[in-house]
Amino acid sequence: MKKHTKIIAIIALSVMLLTYLCSCAAPNTVSTDTKYKLALATQLFPDAEGAEASKRAEFALGSETVSGCAWKALKEYRKSTYDSTTTDTVAAIKYYTPAEAKGTDTVSYSAAFTAAAKRQLELAAAGGAEIIVITDDDYTNAYLEIKDTTKTFGEIAFVLLTVPGSRTANAAALNAKTTAVVLDNEQYGYLFGYYASQNGYKKIGYAGEDNNASSAFISGLKAGVEAAGEGEVITSLTSSGPVENIIKEDIAKISDSADILIGDQLTMSYIKTSGKKYASIYKDEKAEFYITINSDVLTAKFTEIINAARQSNAASVKRLTAADNIFVYSKGSELVAIPELSLSKADAAKTAETTEAQ
Repeated sequence: MKKHTKIIAIIALSVMLLTYLCSCAAPNTVSTDTKYKLALATQLFPDAEGAEASKRAEFALGSETVSGCAWKALKEYRKSTYDSTTTDTVAAIKYYTPAEAKGTDTVSYSAAFTAAAKRQLELAAAGGAEIIVITDDDYTNAYLEIKDTTKTFGEIAFVLLTVPGSRTANAAALNAKTTAVVLDNEQYGYLFGYYASQNGYKKIGYAGEDNNASSAFISGLKAGVEAAGEGEVITSLTSSGPVENIIKEDIAKISDSADILIGDQLTMSYIKTSGKKYASIYKDEKAEFYITINSDVLTAKFTEIINAARQSNAASVKRLTAADNIFVYSKGSELVAIPELSLSKADAAKTAETTEAQ
């Protein structure tokens, strides 16, 4: 039986962020009387401990990641909401690490992770959270299990940062105090496929986690390659969790046959050190090209949504696309226009439902 561990960070706002993240001291030394009005739930990939865990946490909450933009947006919200009306100007940072998630297959592992993720959300609620922002689609099952537990979560506003295909990407699946923000991974993948093909790459390899985010990305990747001319997309998906040797094995399955590699948050660091040509989801001058988030724009969008979410009493879905200028391409000031992708009847129905909810 292989052991799998996912470190979950649930973090309340603090003006002391860098001090704690850069320190190797135990994070749970803060007063238990501290109230965490705002919380961020995110995953740190891959598995790490001690100083390495702190290093990855610092990157995860930096300017290059969706989690980092959400963190900055929460700080902006705190500054404009709590600091101007209360004397509660300093809250402590605290990490919550779930019990080790184990499983003999993807089903049992998923169940173990969901149980651990639920515990993190319960701890955030017990700490006084009024808003919980969840930045990873793997929390979907945990959220769906606790969303109607009014005794614990009834007054908490949730903001879910999710992707097309997720069960939480439509209003019908949410409770009345939840806003889902759908980040269009399909369009993101389209950009990578388009520019990889435009730059002459004929065999584009994608290695990532086996989840909704990868499914949407791959769909867009193929459409982008087709729109730009010709090429082949080859994929390798891992459902093992953040286990280093398995991640490397899954990347190796496509690395020899691909002209260029692309990864996700789980695999990107391994692809970068594989010795192969790669395109990056983060700003990286060593990459053949990169397409990454426009952190200023995305932070501003998140801030607006968080501001509205606390006042809302109806489930809603907000969709962010390339048209919102949330992506930056390393070799040009403007991104290619994204055509409307054809929708299946089921997708069209979901889109109509989303529009109605808004």
